[in-house]
Amino acid sequence: MERSDSKKAVKKQFLTSRVLGSFAPAAKYSFKGNVNSIDYSDDGDFLVASADDDSVCLYDCNTARLKTKVFCKRNGASVARFTHHSKAVLCASRDAKGSNSSFSHHVHYLSLHDNRYLRSFKGHKKEVTQIAVHPSNDTFMTGSQDRTVRMWDLRDHKPHGLLEANDAPAISYDPQGLIMAVSVSHNQMSLYDCRTYKKGPFATLLLKTEGPHSQLKYIKFTPDSNYFLASFTSGPHVLFDAFEGERKAVYKSDGLGKESVAFEPSISPDGQYVISGIAAQ
Repeated sequence: MERSDSKKAVKKQFLTSRVLGSFAPAAKYSFKGNVNSIDYSDDGDFLVASADDDSVCLYDCNTARLKTKVFCKRNGASVARFTHHSKAVLCASRDAKGSNSSFSHHVHYLSLHDNRYLRSFKGHKKEVTQIAVHPSNDTFMTGSQDRTVRMWDLRDHKPHGLLEANDAPAISYDPQGLIMAVSVSHNQMSLYDCRTYKKGPFATLLLKTEGPHSQLKYIKFTPDSNYFLASFTSGPHVLFDAFEGERKAVYKSDGLGKESVAFEPSISPDGQYVISGIAAQ
């Protein structure tokens, strides 16, 4: 979208292959460590990035300028995710020294306005690898290498629920906030009603993967909730029917083969395009 003045009407621009091909960098920012997560605010006006140098940066997407940069030296920072406030984010602790049993694997509610923790969420025993914020309320869920999924509310530091998995789980809400998707093994995904998840899943889908050791890593629903994009630890992204688990499409690109690692993908707001970076092993 193009915005010339915040008080003027927003001019819509529809995505096409030509438009996407015309995209070019507007600014470049450097970090002392790798960027480990990025996320957009609900309105698309801001982007947050966390990095291995323990920084969390807030950018204005309209001006391509850095607005705020804070450091989380004590806890580190990873898996940064916006809440429904553009100056408040969730981020997971990051143990830069590796497996440390004494390290606290907490999730922190961070105000970027005044650089302070609003709350810490304690419960996971190992690294938190995913955070999913509910699309319409203040609840969220976290997935960890301790093979659990925990449910939280921003207003309470204690978990409200727990699910167990066989691997570090991939997690996601559908855009309407009615369904929770949780991977329970390397090629199985369970679907839960958000209101009654404690009763168990209403469906478990067996997903056809590219190999026996390819683990489900990311789940992304399309805007209409009819399909979801699954990314695995190796191989291409795969689009599945959200009701039957039937494979609908496979997304491959140059260099993205069985020996490549795919970054977390994104689906365009119109549901027509998939965007992802790649890194060769």
